Amino acid sequence: MNRSSSIIMAATAFLLAASPAVAADAERNDRLFDASGSSVAKVNQVADDGDVLVIYKGEVRRIQSETLSNIEGKLTTSLTKSEIRKLK
Repeated sequence: MNRSSSIIMAATAFLLAASPAVAADAERNDRLFDASGSSVAKVNQVADDGDVLVIYKGEVRRIQSETLSNIEGKLTTSLTKSEIRKLK
């Protein structure tokens, strides 16, 4: 195996280990955690595209699926609470 093949295989393994959340991973009433590990809210709805909708500070916020991952069994977004507050 040449060096570039080894690098590609290592990068693929790393990406697979990150375990991004998909619609099947996020369910209604799952607890969502922010980038610092703090609880944000319960998932109110999971959209067909995998985005989740939560009610945060009295407003519905759509958290894009690209920001979601499953870390130690917890649905976590890479966003901070401050960033979530700005979402629509």
